Amino acid sequence: MGVVSNSAERPPLGAPDAVKATEPFPEDDVAGPPEMAPVENESTRGELDGPQNPLAVPAFRYLWFNSLTFALVANALRFVYGWVALEGLDGSEATQGFVVFLLGVPGIFLLLPAGVWADRLNRRLMLMASQAGTMVVMAITAFMIATDNLSLGLIVVSALASGAVTAVGSPVRTSLVPELLPRRLLLPGIALSAVAMTLSLVVGSYSAQLVGNRFGFDGTFWYLGLLSAVGIALLIPMRPPTRTPTDADSVTMREAISQGFRFVAGEPALRVLFAMLGLAGFVMNALMFVTLQAFVKEELGRDPGDAGLLLAMVGIGLASSSLVVMRLGDLPNKGTLFLRAMMIGTITLSLMGRATEYWHLIVLTLILGLAGGFFINMNQSLIQANTPPELMGRVMGFYTIVQGGLTPVGALALGLLATQIGTANTLTFCAAGAFAAVAFTYLRATHLHELET
Repeated sequence: MGVVSNSAERPPLGAPDAVKATEPFPEDDVAGPPEMAPVENESTRGELDGPQNPLAVPAFRYLWFNSLTFALVANALRFVYGWVALEGLDGSEATQGFVVFLLGVPGIFLLLPAGVWADRLNRRLMLMASQAGTMVVMAITAFMIATDNLSLGLIVVSALASGAVTAVGSPVRTSLVPELLPRRLLLPGIALSAVAMTLSLVVGSYSAQLVGNRFGFDGTFWYLGLLSAVGIALLIPMRPPTRTPTDADSVTMREAISQGFRFVAGEPALRVLFAMLGLAGFVMNALMFVTLQAFVKEELGRDPGDAGLLLAMVGIGLASSSLVVMRLGDLPNKGTLFLRAMMIGTITLSLMGRATEYWHLIVLTLILGLAGGFFINMNQSLIQANTPPELMGRVMGFYTIVQGGLTPVGALALGLLATQIGTANTLTFCAAGAFAAVAFTYLRATHLHELET
């Protein structure tokens, strides 16, 4: 990460023994008795002379604003494609779930290779190529809709293409954060990144709905294409650290991916953490982003576009709790906080299935967002602080798969289940099952409770 840790800091899991600790009192720097000598290294000098907040680091600042535009589009896409499927094509919940499923299919195949590319290639160019691809897909989709060519086939092709270009840019974006910031600013930087994502939940889906109501579905896609163009412009002045090629770059793609898998599988705490993230991606995210939209239409008799406000409430909660985390600094017991936040989230989702008024959902989605801020910040800080830099892209690619790539698969499965038992029962019972799994893990997974940064 470009920072030399002192002896009090815990090194990343899997790091070589040679870098696990530094000599706290080098003899040539000691001005008095050893117990009186100050520990001076890059990290401690940064406390006095370096940036005091992540946005003061220019490269991170450009990345943050770029990530905001990326997340605005990515979070809006799930809503927009579902909205078009339900309203534009007058489809069922199964059609909606199928379209959102297709949005994530490319990620299943591309996220792991993209993680390897993030460890090997020019990361700035990867980010620019990803958003340029999104801009082109949005423009073509908008043009086809504007010329009265809206069809299920168009939405299927558009969703697949959007999913592919988005997947390429995801691992590199998250893997850059620990390289751009000194270790002492890592948790605040992750919190700020979570704020960008949550702002996108507040603004993305809701603004896409407003644009769509005013200018039609084609206007929504033009809007998302414009946001992608702004994101590209923000990357032009960004200069991330130059990566030095190593012998490890010569291994095959298969072996490179295997290295990332072996690292996660070989660490008990990270193995449990990723299992919980997979559960969240498959069940909780699918319920929040897809089933809830169908619930608003089927059970409350409202326009499915009204789910945009609910996602905005999730975003407000996420941003609020992320700002609290950033202000509190390095929190202890991150693994415990992560699991507690997940239990609150599953309970809240289960209660949504029993809601009879729209305002019930407004309150519940705000609570879900507040818990989600701790969920995101704790899991990302644990992973990024305990992963060696040379494996960061691959591990974050795996992270993106289990967190986001499984969501479309869950959306398809839960969409089919909803056609059999209804959206209300799908929300309640699936969330209750997820709660049981998390509660069991909370009682048994001591490794995760003990994992720290």
